[in-house]
Amino acid sequence: MKNYQVKVLGTTGYTGKRNGQYGDCFILYNEAKKKIVVYDCGSEQHAEKVIELMNSKGITKTDIILSHNDLDHFEGIPKLIEEKKVGKIFTTLLLKYVDDILEKLDDDRRTREATKKRILELYDNIATLSGCDLKDIYEDSDELPDGLSCIGPDFDTMITAVSKAVKKDDTSVTIDNETVVNSTSLQISVPVQGGKKLLLLGDTSVSNVTCSLKEYRYVHLPHHGKLASAEAIFDKIDTEDDGNSGIHTYIVSDNTGTTNGGSDDLMKSTLLIKGKNIRNTKTAGTIPLGVTVHVNVDSAREQYGLCFGS
Repeated sequence: MKNYQVKVLGTTGYTGKRNGQYGDCFILYNEAKKKIVVYDCGSEQHAEKVIELMNSKGITKTDIILSHNDLDHFEGIPKLIEEKKVGKIFTTLLLKYVDDILEKLDDDRRTREATKKRILELYDNIATLSGCDLKDIYEDSDELPDGLSCIGPDFDTMITAVSKAVKKDDTSVTIDNETVVNSTSLQISVPVQGGKKLLLLGDTSVSNVTCSLKEYRYVHLPHHGKLASAEAIFDKIDTEDDGNSGIHTYIVSDNTGTTNGGSDDLMKSTLLIKGKNIRNTKTAGTIPLGVTVHVNVDSAREQYGLCFGS
């Protein structure tokens, strides 16, 4: 079976981070395959939770999908590596595509070596993973764990965005009001129980989301529930789905303290969120998805807004 149970980690009981900036971590568990996959791991305490679950399931290695370079999606990965818990790491290995980037730049003054150096500087967290079993999401997509697929951004969008950052020597260059690094977060489709699907979006720009959102029962709102991104997702679903957005559950991983993004403005916008099922780690803590739990089903649905075991 390809279906996954999912835990969106909250930060209840976490300590030591000023302003609570623990970032994202999604744990995907395939019970039939006895397989765990982690999508982003923004703090060491997230990593400890991953290790705890792995040990409880007798699983020795987890594959990782790193959506993008930012620290609040990366910081726990070195802990998992140090504890020898990591199998494959899937991300975007841009050094493979230096020639494609140079072609986009169309600038004879830029050398290949200088471009490589700049990519390493701009994507410094990914550069530190050298020596791990790294897989490029475009070249090695067939090696993704069973049932998972990367549906965006497409290769040309990624290379165009990176070229823009290299040209300006600055990853703070924006696309659709997100930095180039954020805007090109890897978008992952996850099958869950009952034939439903979850879409993970990292901090992506909604303009880079080209799939049909109505296919997804669960949609991860980008950039920790950032208001503008959430509004764009709602509009896109309403347009595609004839206003039937009430059938969707929106997942917000908001463990960001006071950093950019964050869901406070979204949750205050009562008119925007009216009639929408939004589950937010800031208020709900860790959110389980696609698991069978031994509690009263109605109360569980009321608490989580999720269809347990269905």
